[in-house]
Amino acid sequence: MSTGTEERRQLTGSLGVGSIVFMVVAAAAPLTVIAGTVPLGLAAGNGAAFPMTFALCCAVLLLFAVGFCAMSRHVPQAGAFYAYVQRGLGRAPGLGAAFLALVTYTAVQLAVVGYIGAVIDGLVQHWGGPALPWWVWSLVVLAIVGVLGYRHIELSGKVLGVLLLAEVAIVLVFDAFVVGQGQHLSTALFSPAQVFSGAPGIAVMFAIASFIGFEATAVFRDEARDPQRTIPRATYLALILIGVFYTLSSWAVVSAWGDAAAVEAAGADPGGMIITTITTVLGPVGGDVAQVLLMTSLFAAILSFHNVLARY
Repeated sequence: MSTGTEERRQLTGSLGVGSIVFMVVAAAAPLTVIAGTVPLGLAAGNGAAFPMTFALCCAVLLLFAVGFCAMSRHVPQAGAFYAYVQRGLGRAPGLGAAFLALVTYTAVQLAVVGYIGAVIDGLVQHWGGPALPWWVWSLVVLAIVGVLGYRHIELSGKVLGVLLLAEVAIVLVFDAFVVGQGQHLSTALFSPAQVFSGAPGIAVMFAIASFIGFEATAVFRDEARDPQRTIPRATYLALILIGVFYTLSSWAVVSAWGDAAAVEAAGADPGGMIITTITTVLGPVGGDVAQVLLMTSLFAAILSFHNVLARY
C-alpha cells in the first residue's frame, strides 16, 4: 500500500577527500594532457609561454570554486550543475544543464575510448604482438570499466589511485631530471609580452579544457564520508594539484627543448612530442614506461568519466 510519501534512493559510501580527488584528477588525465594538449598549446596558442596559461586558468577556476563549494553546502543533492541550475533557474533549465553535461561527458568518453584502442594497438605491435582492429581493444577496455563501475565505488577509487600515482610519478621524475640539469630553463612564462603573444584565446581554450571534470566532486556527495567538508576540500585540492602539475610539467617540457625549439617540435610532431622528450631525457626505458602509462592514464580517465556519467 502506498503511504503517499516518496523515497529517494541514494548511493552510499564512505569516500574521503583523497578518493574523490583521485577520481576527479584521473578524469583530467594528467599524462594525457601533457602528451596531447601541451604540444597543441605550444604550437597553436601562445608558444613557449603556454605554461603560464595553466596557472592563470587555475586561479580563475579557484575563484569560481568559491561559489561552487558554497552552493554545495546549501543544495544537498548529488546532481552538481543540474541541482544548482534547477534550484536557481527552475526545472527546465536544470534538465537542460544535465543533458548538456551528459552529452559533453559522453562525447569526451567516446573520444578517449577510441584513442585508447589505438594506443593499445600501437603498444601491442611495438612488442611484437598481433595487429588487431583498434575497436577490439576499446571493447575490452569498456568491459573492464563496466565491471569496475558495477562494483562498489571504493574499488574504482583504489584502482584510480594506483594508476594516477603511476602516471604522475613518471612525469615528476622527468620534471626533476630537467630541473636538475639546469640548462635552458625557460623564462618565457614570466614575460607578459610572450604570455599574451600569438593566440592567447586558443591557449586559454586548451588550458581550460584540461581541467575538465573538476566540478564532479559534487556528483559524489551521497557517497562522501562528510559531504559538508569533503566536497569543498576535494574541489580546492583537485584544482590546485592539477594547476601546479600542469604548469610545472609543461614548463619542464619547454625547458627540455628550449623556447624556440619546443614550439617548432610541437608544430612538427604534436602527437609524439612528449614521448620523444621523455625518451631523450630519461632514455629508451623511460620512453617505454611513459607509453604504457599513457595507456593507463587513458584507462583511468575512462573509468572516472564512467562513474561521473552514471551519477548524472
